[in-house]
Amino acid sequence: MGGNINARGLGDRLPSENIYFLLALVFVTLTLSVAGIARLPEGGLTEAASRFSSRKYWTILGVLILIHCTIVLLLDKPKSADNIDTYTFQRDACGNLLKGLDPYGGTQADPFDASHSALFFGPGMVVNGRVQVGLQYPPLTLVWVLPGYLLGDVRYSYILAIVISALLLFSISPNAPGLWVVSLLLLSPLTFAVENRCWTEPLVLMTLTATVYAATKKRWWFPIGLGFFLATKQYNVLALPLIGYFVHPFRWKAYWKLAAQSLAVVLATVLPFLLWNAYGLWHDLVLFHFSQPFRQDAISFAVLFPAMEKIGPLLLMAFIAWSLRAGRRNLSNFPAAYGIAVLLFFATSKQAFANYYFLVAHCLLLSVAALPVSPNSGMLTYRAKTVPRKTRVLS
Repeated sequence: MGGNINARGLGDRLPSENIYFLLALVFVTLTLSVAGIARLPEGGLTEAASRFSSRKYWTILGVLILIHCTIVLLLDKPKSADNIDTYTFQRDACGNLLKGLDPYGGTQADPFDASHSALFFGPGMVVNGRVQVGLQYPPLTLVWVLPGYLLGDVRYSYILAIVISALLLFSISPNAPGLWVVSLLLLSPLTFAVENRCWTEPLVLMTLTATVYAATKKRWWFPIGLGFFLATKQYNVLALPLIGYFVHPFRWKAYWKLAAQSLAVVLATVLPFLLWNAYGLWHDLVLFHFSQPFRQDAISFAVLFPAMEKIGPLLLMAFIAWSLRAGRRNLSNFPAAYGIAVLLFFATSKQAFANYYFLVAHCLLLSVAALPVSPNSGMLTYRAKTVPRKTRVLS
């Protein structure tokens, strides 16, 4: 879904002077936070100076998180999203689950008028003011937003996802460049819009960042993080061919082992709802999306050039094949390759909105943050047994 807001934008809910004030606060804060970071001396830092610099960076990060949360909570007023389908669908699904009702395979109240419903939903998908879908997001999304629902607003869970992403991202690269990357996440107006409209990409970004973090710091739960990442959105099936970037040097046995472990985690997140109502789950997660109409308001080349809808999959397959053949096996290349893959997918599809490009941008920034910790050619990203070069195998 595209986070439709019934032809009303952010400016319809806030006075214009407040918007200008918030934007000024964002950019002034960014300037001051970066200006406050001292340049590293050419000779490097002493151990004491390094500890001081690290504490300073973490302090600035804490301030940035506080500013981000303050701004987004001002924007996300209670009841301000009652006409946003991505919000109402997740909110009502949480309510149904807590009542013991299956959140999949049911119907949802249509938050739009008839003219907008015809644009946003396929033929026959709205009957008597009810959209014929339960929840169009995977079960892991439902579990993640449930605490926010209990606190009064499902969007609180996505604010938390952004904060966790920032913490993990800076932990991967705890230096000035890493702080720059985190600042772009926390202070970007697009991030506020994504949270405000209850788009689910913050959860995708959080699990992707956790996967890269685990690959560098906590390898024992790396397959779990990768499995959660794959389970957050249907289009993450595009990442499956690319997980070979975590296997260096590449071995098919290690690739299939990693794929099996991560897919087992995906199955674990889906299985309870699959046993509850298999057809309802299949309908909401797959069939509903295939029935969605072409959106003329999509940010896609297919709007101007309809042939791109057919050319796009060919470009995507060609890129994946090329990247697997030519790409260097290291973890920083995985978020970059994944970001380009989803970029090709959405930039040529029938529905593409700002939330997808938010994800693409921060995948590329995550790749930049992971560059300093990428393994050298003689190191392994995925766990391996150290044996002589000629007989080296992955566990």
